[in-house]
Amino acid sequence: MTPDGQVILEEEIDESYEPTDQEILEYAQWLGMDADKEKDLMWIAREGLKAPLPENWKPCKTPTGDIYYFNFSTGESIWDHPCDEFYRKLYQDEKT
Repeated sequence: MTPDGQVILEEEIDESYEPTDQEILEYAQWLGMDADKEKDLMWIAREGLKAPLPENWKPCKTPTGDIYYFNFSTGESIWDHPCDEFYRKLYQDEKT
């Protein structure tokens, strides 16, 4: 724990993790997909949910329990998973 109450977490990768259909649907919608019309692109949401953190990124927890991501190389911190923007762009590229 840091002096200001932040907790640095370790990413635990479960190689056998498979997101549920509901998780895939929710993430697909969060990415901007129309789940009814773009079923052929749902693989992007599934892949995004399984994506590990990029090098130098770690999940952290605030004193109030909120999770954010911190890059220990650049000092950047963000609320969304660092790979989310990649999968949002991938979706945009694939749908056109």
